[in-house]
Amino acid sequence: MFTLLLLHACVGAHGTDPDSAGDTGEETTWTGPCPPGAVQVDSFCIDAWEATLTGDTGEADQGDTWPETTTSAVAEPEEGVLPTVLLSWYQASAACSNAGKHLCTVLEWQTACGTGPLPWGEEPPAEEVCAIPAQDLTSEWTALQPTGSLPDCRSPEGVFDQIGNAWEWVDPEATGADGLPQAAKMGGAYYAGPGNGNCVVGPFLDHPPSFSGTIAARCCVEARP
Repeated sequence: MFTLLLLHACVGAHGTDPDSAGDTGEETTWTGPCPPGAVQVDSFCIDAWEATLTGDTGEADQGDTWPETTTSAVAEPEEGVLPTVLLSWYQASAACSNAGKHLCTVLEWQTACGTGPLPWGEEPPAEEVCAIPAQDLTSEWTALQPTGSLPDCRSPEGVFDQIGNAWEWVDPEATGADGLPQAAKMGGAYYAGPGNGNCVVGPFLDHPPSFSGTIAARCCVEARP
């Protein structure tokens, strides 16, 4: 576990012109501050549910010229389905971009999650609220759960499953010593220790961006005025 000490970009750094969709510059098809399936937190919108990817996810290792055209999949929030996992950080980033958004930054993810250990600020029995092991490491969770199926595992704004279920790729907006994007994950998973399911704990930076595991994506975009 590694605590990110410096976030060198502000929330909204990946934002877009109000008349364009996310990072792609495509025409918008939505009105209001946020696209469908996303909720507003401060100046940005974050998907309410972990993403479902549709289309060709392409190569897991897209190299230092990411995102290349191998990933044409689109990441969209969808309630009541198993989130897409086993995708690399490259694939998650490209799929959010293909949706006209961007992979949520560490700062955006933490802002949406809240300033306390959990989105609601208190410390309830985790195994009764979110799909993550209890403090004594016992767990009733043996598999991924459908998005939004745990109604109390949500923030006041309505962001579901940031804690537990699947890890989530996030963007620390940094590069490693090899010059490649620094990949990070947050939020814990149904099989991860309870200490990982925390809004304020630093991101894990222990996987290369080509790594695939039980890690989902969640996309963000700057809110429209």
